[in-house]
Amino acid sequence: MVDWHPRRLAAPQEWAIVVPGQIEPLALIRRLRFQGRPVYRAVTWAPTSAGRELIGYYRSGDDAAVAVWRRYVAAQSARHEAASRTHGGRERG
Repeated sequence: MVDWHPRRLAAPQEWAIVVPGQIEPLALIRRLRFQGRPVYRAVTWAPTSAGRELIGYYRSGDDAAVAVWRRYVAAQSARHEAASRTHGGRERG
């Protein structure tokens, strides 16, 4: 007997990219169809669509996830760099 369930027919359309320990997702990736082919759109996370920013469109979900992660790493690096320029509220020379 084959182990099968109707749930296997359900294909996810949207994924949230989450960093462990953070309350909100980094971004959402949604699978769309364009000219009959799947396309993956990545947007920043916000509670409503109006607050989201387009990251880009990608040929695969993996490519979209990599773009989200690279954006996150770049933002974290920029924050760290900005924080390291100050020490006790004074600019470092």
